[in-house]
Parts: sequence; C-alpha cells; structure tokens
Amino acid sequence: MHPIVRAGIVTAFAMVMACDSQSQTQPPTATATPAPAAAPAGDPAGQPAAGQPAEGQPAEGQPAEGQPVAGQPSNTQRAPATREEAHVSSSAGVEGSIIVFWPRIIPKEIVDENRDLAAALQKHVRAVVERHFPNRSIDFRPEPERVCPKAGCTSVSIGTLISRRKHGCLVLALVQRPGVSPLKIIPWAGKVELKSDTVGFREYPENQVTVADYVPCDSLLKTLDAEEPKVVDALKAATPPLPAAGQ
Repeated sequence: MHPIVRAGIVTAFAMVMACDSQSQTQPPTATATPAPAAAPAGDPAGQPAAGQPAEGQPAEGQPAEGQPVAGQPSNTQRAPATREEAHVSSSAGVEGSIIVFWPRIIPKEIVDENRDLAAALQKHVRAVVERHFPNRSIDFRPEPERVCPKAGCTSVSIGTLISRRKHGCLVLALVQRPGVSPLKIIPWAGKVELKSDTVGFREYPENQVTVADYVPCDSLLKTLDAEEPKVVDALKAATPPLPAAGQ
C-alpha cells in the first residue's frame, strides 16, 4: 500500500478511537447487548421481529424492489419504502469489478455512535482490495448500502460486520460470489463461534455468530493486518477471472 494511503487509514482509526475516549457515550444496557448471540430467543440480533420483512424486502402493501409506485412513470426511481430496503445496493457492479459494501453494524442500537468506525473500516477494506487486486475496478458503496439486489450482484462483493462492547471491537468479513450466492463469513478481529461459516443469499450473518471475545478497539488496525491473509484468500477464491481481452 502507498505510504500516504496507509497513513490516512491509520489516522482515520486513531481519530475514531480518540473521539471515543474523550466522549464515550453510555454503553448499551443489558437489553441492548452488542453481542449478536445475546438477543432474546426467537428475535436474533439485527433481524426484524416476527412478521417484519427480511433484509431488502418491502413492508406489506409496499411495491417490490425496483417496481414503480402507482401513479408514477415506470422509469421513475422509487425511494426505498423501508429502512431494510435502503440497505440494498443501487448498483449490482460490473463484470470483473469488486464491490466494497458499507459495513453492517450490529445491533442497530449502536449504529449512530459507530458510524465513524464503520467509515474507517470500509476505507481499510478498499485499501486491502486495491493492494491485492490492482487490475480490478472497485465499486465503493455509500452508507447504508450493504447487500446485493434481489437478482444478485454481477461482481464479487466484500462487506464487514461490526459489533462493539465498550472499548472492545469485533469485525467479520463477508464475502459473496457473483449472482444469487451464499455469503461466506470470515472472522477478522475478535473470537467467535460460528454455527455455519456461510448463510443463504441476503440472510442475516449475525444469526450464525456467538461472540467469545472482543479485541481492544485501539489495536483494531493491527489485528486486521495480522488476520488479513485469510480474508484475501476467501476473496480470491470467490473472484472469477477477468474476462479475456475483446470479450
């Protein structure tokens, strides 16, 4: 990685940690524990309650993703009808590119206080992709786009899941092949037990995770560097070869 780029990422993480140490917000109460496995039985962390739409699905009575609202021309871009729909990427990528999604922050109660951390982590992921895939274009998705459209993505994608408990951080990498493909979960920072290291297309990865331990947030970048090879290996395994010249 270019030294200037690396320095910028280090600075971004340092600023996030410095702000946290100066103005740490009240940690979640016992009813909003950041560990995904701590959610009440039958209501997994980060997943809508029973009867609520799954990720990227419209609420009952709302038009489906990509469908026009009644009375509007069919070529009019419709605003997301639900919060979950807003998480769907407006881009499916292009063949040969790599999508870098906005991170998932779990549980939703800690989203606002960890937006800066999520932004710094997404920039770090982009730098990793740039270093190991120099011939690939990168589709860097804005907040809050974190999942492929219901027809799948044209290109491979990588995202992350962040959870946090006071000054402890947890990061999982989320890698997905093109198309309507399962999502692979790769622990990146922190210790977890996985029921399965894959979940179905647009299903909730946090439902497979039990947190064993967090890493100190102020050493998060060092941990990400040490565990980077296994994330890169998973991304390489999911990435199709570049199209031959002239195709």
